Amino acid sequence: MGHIVGAALVSHHPGLFRPQEERVAMGNGRDSDLVEGYTRLRRRIDATGADTLLIFDTHWFTSGRHIVAGAAGYRGIYTSNEMPWILHDIAYDYPGAPALATEIAAVGARKGVMVENATSPHIDPEYPTVNLLAPLWRGERVLSAGICQNARAHHFLAMGEVIGEAIARSDAKVVLLASGAMSHRMVDLDFQPRNPRWWHPDNISDQRHVALDREVIDAWSRGDHAAVIERYPELRAAAYEGLAGHYLQMVGALGGVRCTALGTAMSEYENAMGTGNIHIWFDVLAQETVR
Repeated sequence: MGHIVGAALVSHHPGLFRPQEERVAMGNGRDSDLVEGYTRLRRRIDATGADTLLIFDTHWFTSGRHIVAGAAGYRGIYTSNEMPWILHDIAYDYPGAPALATEIAAVGARKGVMVENATSPHIDPEYPTVNLLAPLWRGERVLSAGICQNARAHHFLAMGEVIGEAIARSDAKVVLLASGAMSHRMVDLDFQPRNPRWWHPDNISDQRHVALDREVIDAWSRGDHAAVIERYPELRAAAYEGLAGHYLQMVGALGGVRCTALGTAMSEYENAMGTGNIHIWFDVLAQETVR
């Protein structure tokens, strides 16, 4: 019987992969804390004994159904179309999780949730997956799940429930990684920083979004996922990355509104081009996951 042994909301923004000297200069003499936060997250993953990382990829937008990338493995050279001056010529070579992907599709079919297992090894991963490999991957199987762009909150939660059941039917020990930002309204090209430390939350595009993000982080710290799910219209209004589908699928796998996993910050809350970013670890083993 498989288990979800950990879960996290994880930032993947390209600024974290600039040369260190550039990051420090942008930080007014101090690096982004999200970089060291990856080390803290990896320690948590190590403690779980996980053999599989399931990444909810906020740049892999799908249409008409939920999709998981179920090939036996993925190998190639990645260059971002969006930010090729930062993310370019990155080699990747990692094993997939085809058995788990097959089980997810089978559970989806039984539950009436439209899930496609895409088994072609020629699907190019997006950078919310690729960017997590260097700081967090240590040889585990990797399964990426997309964000269905014509899904609503209940659809994402239903897909999460499918994933949770499929993991329980498998033999995998899985850490769920919701790869993306919180509020995600970028600043204009001519934006003038309010704070000399670029990573400071003062530079997030809308301070109302900062207030919302901090309220959500506080709710996570109390394990009150039901309250966050109830505020989904506010998350959408603040342009949460990937329609907030990364978080909703993750929490759906952990029981949805019944999830009480406490969230612990693994980094400071920071700006990235106007968006709100943080690493949060959810202690799923301390709660009784209900599916």
